[in-house]
Amino acid sequence: MTLADADVAGRQYKDDGEALIGMARQLADAYEEAQTAEDREYAADAIDDFLSECDHYAPDDALIALLDLPMSKLTWPLVDSVEATLAARGMPAVWALLEAIDGRVYDHGGQTSARALETLGAMREADVIRGLVTVMAGAADDDLKAAAVKMIVRTGEPALPALEMALHDPVARRWAEDAVGDISAARTEAGE
Repeated sequence: MTLADADVAGRQYKDDGEALIGMARQLADAYEEAQTAEDREYAADAIDDFLSECDHYAPDDALIALLDLPMSKLTWPLVDSVEATLAARGMPAVWALLEAIDGRVYDHGGQTSARALETLGAMREADVIRGLVTVMAGAADDDLKAAAVKMIVRTGEPALPALEMALHDPVARRWAEDAVGDISAARTEAGE
């Protein structure tokens, strides 16, 4: 399936990014619903083609849709490729990965949250910290900002310089204060 074929399924997408997200979801569904080994192989080949053609410009959400693939000999390299591509994107991918970790994904019952967390773990720590601060300073809802605080607190001391800068941002201030307080409390509990 190519991008030009995306609206053949009877859907109209507002832009190419939305079409790629829809296509990735359809491909993941096709693999999961495959009845035979040949069908699964065909679906895995189609996903591989999609990644070969689109992985570097597909929206993060399109790639995240593929993180929910059931693990098999056919899908393991595909999921690994998706995680590597998202990790290489660094800071800009953090918001979408945090949404996936928080359960705001297409398919809530799968492995997406755990694999998104693995992907964040593969990123440079500085990119993750900056990405989480961006979520706190952005237009995210309070639940996602709280998830960002929870995640940045796990980072601990290395996050403090970015959080101190975020204290000067009127949108991020409240969340940065919470994170700094939680990091300080954890340090106190540890006896430092």
